[in-house]
Amino acid sequence: MARLGPFWMILLGLAPLVALAVLPAFGQRMVTLVGVYALMGLGYQLVFGQLGGLNLAQGALFGLGAYAAALAAPSLGPAALLVSVLAAAVPAALVAAPLLRLQSHYFALATLALASLVNLAAVHAEPWTGGANGLAGFASALPRGPLLLAIVWFCLIAGVMTYARVFAGPAGEAARLLREAPLVAATLGIDGGLWRLVAFVAGGALAGLAGGFSAAVSGVVSPEATGFPIMVVCLTSVVLGGTRHPMGAVIGATLAVCLPELMRGLQGAWLLAYAVATLAVVLWAPAGLAGLVDRVLDRPVPAPAPVGLPETVPTLAGPQVLALDGVTKRFGGVEAVAGVSFEVARGEIVGLIGPNGSGKTTLLNVVCGLERADAGRIALDGRRIDALPAHRVARAGIARSFQAPMAPGDTKESDIARAVATGAPFVLLDEPAAGAGERERARLEAFVRRLRDAGRGVVVVDHDIELLSRLCDRLVCLDRGAVIASGTPDRVRADPRVRASFLGSPVEAS
Repeated sequence: MARLGPFWMILLGLAPLVALAVLPAFGQRMVTLVGVYALMGLGYQLVFGQLGGLNLAQGALFGLGAYAAALAAPSLGPAALLVSVLAAAVPAALVAAPLLRLQSHYFALATLALASLVNLAAVHAEPWTGGANGLAGFASALPRGPLLLAIVWFCLIAGVMTYARVFAGPAGEAARLLREAPLVAATLGIDGGLWRLVAFVAGGALAGLAGGFSAAVSGVVSPEATGFPIMVVCLTSVVLGGTRHPMGAVIGATLAVCLPELMRGLQGAWLLAYAVATLAVVLWAPAGLAGLVDRVLDRPVPAPAPVGLPETVPTLAGPQVLALDGVTKRFGGVEAVAGVSFEVARGEIVGLIGPNGSGKTTLLNVVCGLERADAGRIALDGRRIDALPAHRVARAGIARSFQAPMAPGDTKESDIARAVATGAPFVLLDEPAAGAGERERARLEAFVRRLRDAGRGVVVVDHDIELLSRLCDRLVCLDRGAVIASGTPDRVRADPRVRASFLGSPVEAS
């Protein structure tokens, strides 16, 4: 993610100072509104930008904050702004569990339904919301004018700096994996559900705070504050500014607030101009206008260099034995894994071989929790892990790599290095040598031996029987999901069933 460099820091700090020192009341009001919409957009970046979830309820949460501030202001005064945060964050937390189980467009539709319910309540709950007429007469109890501008921008600057700092570090990489390669994230012990919950609630809290500030600016709250147009403004401004850039929400909010005023002479046609500008940014500046400015200033975001295999592997504590007992996995009427049993000890390399479709990768998926076993048990030192989700299996002590890099910019070696860096005592490698040259194979072979010497237990799936025979202490051969041979490499290679099913020697098998 782009860092918040000196240029952006100066711009962010100067905006409220210049507004307070130079601009008239109307100009200060505009700058305050920019801060309000930027806060809402910053919250939206947490779910939409960082985690890739199309949340269409952000505008409704903004409206809840506005109504809460209006209702609480007569009795609580400025403290009503804190109520606006809770008024959005608490409902977001309550509905998060069912909503966040949904994926892709189902999540978007569910959040749209939530927004519609909030809007209906705003219209029809007249005793509390004032119905279509809304609420008024509360603004005198809230900060106004220059004081409000200063408070809004203080909150915004603090939010932008926190956002930039958090996602410039390991949290940014975790969010990237959750967004681009969720299966990899799970096998690294990253709890995607917890991440989405925190992002959804924190984003809602910022939307509620922005709504409370909006109520203080306008002095009136009506059902329009919960309407879909607010959501459209939030979405398009974040896309225009930059979905993940720390300044994306600020740049987008500036356009959303100022363009209607600058194009007032076009009347309704400004919406067309806004739509054209949005489309142009999507097509030619996918990182948003903030990213485009970084490129113009020759401050491109450096792509992370691919991580190679580490030269040293530390020893570590943890479980000593991974045991599979009668593990079975079915897909419909197909038994992909059929009663597989074997053990892997620390300081041992076990090769898993078999023809294509024999269930090797499926077995790895079951062991690391990406698939749930239909029967049997998987245990670490006797503690069952077969009912745990993938991120908890990873934390228990199992890491894995994948057949092909699953995240943009990854390589086979970086995928393996990332799995080993978790510190898991057991590492599952799925076809690590596929497509590798002789030099890469030799480096991989030496590295896997270092893993064994450091006391890691390693399971390697590969079709290169010569490599596995040199590397592994034992081989386990699968055919049609079942173990047909297990033992030393020489013994397994000599087994007639193995030669018939995997090595292609039907004459010797007869």
